[in-house]
Parts: sequence; C-alpha cells; structure tokens
Amino acid sequence: MRDLGVYFGTFAPCHVGHLEQIIRAKRENKNALVIVSGYDDDRGDKAGMSLTNRVKAMRELLKDDENVTVVTLDETNIPRYPAGWAPWLDLLRDKITSQVEGLQLPMESVTFYVGEEEYIEPLETYFTKAFNNADVQITKVDRRITGISGTSIRENPIFNWDYVTRPFRRFFVKNILVIGTASTGKTTLVRDLARRYSTSYSLEYSREYQTTRQVRDDELDIKDLHAIGIGQFELNRKHIHSPGTRKVFFADTDVMTTKLYTKLYAPKEDYEKIAPVFDYYISLQTWALIIVLPPTTKYVDDGFRDMSMADEKARLDMHQMFLDEIKYQGLEDRMVVLKGESFQEKYEEAHRLVDEILADGKDN
Repeated sequence: MRDLGVYFGTFAPCHVGHLEQIIRAKRENKNALVIVSGYDDDRGDKAGMSLTNRVKAMRELLKDDENVTVVTLDETNIPRYPAGWAPWLDLLRDKITSQVEGLQLPMESVTFYVGEEEYIEPLETYFTKAFNNADVQITKVDRRITGISGTSIRENPIFNWDYVTRPFRRFFVKNILVIGTASTGKTTLVRDLARRYSTSYSLEYSREYQTTRQVRDDELDIKDLHAIGIGQFELNRKHIHSPGTRKVFFADTDVMTTKLYTKLYAPKEDYEKIAPVFDYYISLQTWALIIVLPPTTKYVDDGFRDMSMADEKARLDMHQMFLDEIKYQGLEDRMVVLKGESFQEKYEEAHRLVDEILADGKDN
C-alpha cells in the first residue's frame, strides 16, 4: 500500500465514475486527498453548483471515510486552462503540502489518479521535482468504466439520474410548488403526485407550528408568522435534500403563501418590516413549475365543502393575490393555473405538466 493518493476534478457533479476512482485511491493508499477545483462562473457554477457547494456535497458524500480528506482548489485568480497550467500546478502543490503538514500524513509515495492522457507528463515532471523525496506515480484511470460524463449529466440530469451520487442530486431536482386558497385540494394533489412519482413532498409548516405551540389562527403575531415563513423554507429544503427525493419534489405551499397571509392579517407596519425578509427567502427558492389551484365551490362530491358568497369572494381575492405575487416575484413564466372541472381532471393535467418537465427522464 502506498502513502498518499490524490484525485482531482471539478466534480460538476460527482458521478459514479468519479466515485469508483475515489474508492480506488482510498483503497490503494493509506490516505487520499480528493481535490475539488473550480472558479467563479465555471461550468459547475453555471449549472447551479458553485465551487463551495460542490465541496460541501463532496464532504457529505465521503464523511464516513476517515482516510479521505476533501480539499478546495480555487482557480478564480489564475488564467484559465491551458494558459494557467503553471500557476495551477503551484496551487495544487501548495494544497497538497499544507494538507500533508496539517494532518501529518506520510508521503514517501504519492499517486496521482488522472483521467486525461495530457495530464500525465506535466504532473510527472512537476511533482517529481516538487516532491523530490517521494516516489511519485501517475496512474491513468479508465473513464469508460461507467460510460458517463459530467457534461452528459448536466445536459440531461433526469435521464442520467442514477449516475449522480446522492449529495449532488439536490442540484438537479425539479422542484414543483402547488399553491391555492383553502379547500382547493392542493394537499391531496401534492400527496397523489408524490406517490405517482415515488418521491417526497412537504406539507404546510404552519399546521405543525401551531399544533406544537398550541397557537390559534387569531393568536398568530408577527414573530409567529416570521417563524412559519422561515420554517416552511427549511422544511422544503430538507425534503429537496432528502434521500427519499427522486428527480422531482412537490411542495404544498411556500414562503410566498406566508407572506400573503402576513399581508392580510398582520399590522401594516409589521408587514412592511418583514416583507423584505420573506422576499429574500423567496429569491432562494427554485421552482421548475408553479401549479395554481383556483378556488371553486363545485367539488362537493370530492369532499370539498360549499362556501358562502362571502367565503367565495374572500378566496377569489386571495387567489388574485397569489397571481399578483407570483408576477411580482418574476415567476409568471413558471406558473400554470389548472383548468379542470373535476379533481381528477386537475390531477391528470398536473400529471401531464410534470411529465413534460421530466421529459425523457421518466422511469415510471
């Protein structure tokens, strides 16, 4: 067994082909360094995977491997490849050296695992001199093991879903929001869709919050509404990151809903203070589709109750507030208001919309 294995890449995302090489590096060496490289606006960043987030995901993936250390190599301040070869090699040397010294790792023998033939000669020439007291070896790995590449995954992540390692899947989940006024059947729709696509879903956090704290609707103050809004955001994020989420995630409400109810029921001065906070969290959400269920009184047979004219007007007004808020947030192009007369028609319409988003990546 050799002392130190080094495997580097952009990992945008880390797929099973990468993982096979990481497993090899940690098995053939006492210790392994997995070096995640990149820069601002690189190919991963453009696909929603910043360098920092890739490093976090890689640490999560390898958290149980005591002999593996994940290292960040920020290339932002050096020229792009191939012009930046010399400074890049210097950065790589410094990163390896600092890790070896900091962790007190043995390195009488060092193995670099590379997937490109053109890397072999520069790495061997440079590190034979840089690590002149170590036996430096460059090992060419077979990139054809899985027949997949990061480019293929970025171009069609849903189709290539099973090749993506679990912590990196969150970057490709298609998030779908279902919103509507009370008694439109959105919770039932969310549950049915999640079952249909064998994935996870979130419900309204306000119910959990009020039940846990025994707070009634008419007792909610601005602190409660703030906690509900942020709690809903965190609940949705928890499910997006969940191992139970497969390709698509369904949310029954979001921070926009909390913002609108705050606008309706909180004092104006309180709303004006907290609205920017809600807007910030709304901007962090990424929805592939927003399904809006319009208010209706026609679904008595499906379990919905009749409404008085006053109730109906209030819900029509609330429905318009949803539409206005979605437009205000710049999300109108992702919104579809369902048109079906029955709940079954609405379900089938939503089903078709989700299929269109998943396109050729459907597997059920």
